[in-house]
Amino acid sequence: MDLPILTVDMDGVLCRPASWFNFVISRDIERSPDLSTPRREPSAKQRWAETRFGQVLRYRWRPAMPGVANALADLAEVRRLVLLSGRPETSRKATEDWLRRRGLRELFSEVLLNDRGLPNASFKLRVARERDVREHVDDDGRVAYFLTKDAPRTVYLIAWWANSGLPYPPGVLRVRSLGHAAERIRDSRIVRDSTTNPVVPDT
Repeated sequence: MDLPILTVDMDGVLCRPASWFNFVISRDIERSPDLSTPRREPSAKQRWAETRFGQVLRYRWRPAMPGVANALADLAEVRRLVLLSGRPETSRKATEDWLRRRGLRELFSEVLLNDRGLPNASFKLRVARERDVREHVDDDGRVAYFLTKDAPRTVYLIAWWANSGLPYPPGVLRVRSLGHAAERIRDSRIVRDSTTNPVVPDT
């Protein structure tokens, strides 16, 4: 039996973000993503960050978020997992090495990284349309906002201070962790339709 696809973000969902308290989350959720314009020419600092040495320093050290291995194993029983990250394609080796070291790579059928030079929200929205993604896990409120405004999708938004208190549309469900998202997905007692937006209290 073919399982429904669930796309899962990387930073802030599976591993700690570079800024420990996740200050990079965008709160400008109503600014429409541009699906056609690549990022500007990278600066010297950005080009260095995308070298192999820069990738190791940028990504290798990050610890996993609590409970992600068990959560992904639970989700893999009911969903086909696809990693969908705004990280650049040049970070593939560092990203896949991180997953393998923690025994997580085999749980994902695909690892989709940003090979189009688009901003994070634009890249994920374009992939969601192309793949007909209906469920996604992320930590960025702007991503959650536009994925659910674009089509009848559910986005499980990992609760960080930076994505709290924003006017999300129906379909965005803030959860404490990936494990909590797994519980909600596996719990058949939860009934959702296009008019409901289940809310989990922040803790």
